[in-house]
Amino acid sequence: MRRAFLVVLAGALVLVASATAAATPTVAKVVLLPSQVGKGYVLVTRSDGYGMKARTLDLCGTKNYPSETLRTSRLQVNYLKNKSKLGVSNEVVTYKTGGAAQAMREVTLHATTCPNHKIDPGENNLPPLLFTITRLTDGHLLKGYLAVQIRVRGRYQGKNIDETSYAVYQRKGNVLSGVYSFGAATEAQQLLCLHAAEQSAKNLRKLGSATSSGPTA
Repeated sequence: MRRAFLVVLAGALVLVASATAAATPTVAKVVLLPSQVGKGYVLVTRSDGYGMKARTLDLCGTKNYPSETLRTSRLQVNYLKNKSKLGVSNEVVTYKTGGAAQAMREVTLHATTCPNHKIDPGENNLPPLLFTITRLTDGHLLKGYLAVQIRVRGRYQGKNIDETSYAVYQRKGNVLSGVYSFGAATEAQQLLCLHAAEQSAKNLRKLGSATSSGPTA
């Protein structure tokens, strides 16, 4: 079992290199290292992790996010740990001038105006899924951040679901970093997500002034 895990770890190191090589210098600097997420976590690439084909903002639905058209580069990767059900994803996006600030305004407005939001899952004879958004606070994140707990309840594909995840959005200049967690609805998941977001804040702070377009908030 240990040898198998070492093989996975070695493969993950190759994925780190390939992921950063395919990214622009800015997003490669900001995206989390596995060690920043937690001991034992490895990086796993995503089939939708590169380019703007996959959207960035979809909190409380996909409407009213015009900043999506202002993105200039994007990298998203996942972090998993052997024998753990908790995982993290980090998405780093660059924007045209002013785009990241606009994106933060849009996602914050969505979190504020639809704390209980119903979304049609797109299946016949199924009631909409209920998304409950709860704001969180963390003094170690960048000024102007948005941190939320997302609870999804309803019936999907014949099963009753009640799932909890977390998302944290931060930006410096024209760079936005989103940290998202998934797994069991426990305090450990929240702590994992906030810890990763705090590490992402450190990465953002290291960016030079070339990425800035005014105050962080």
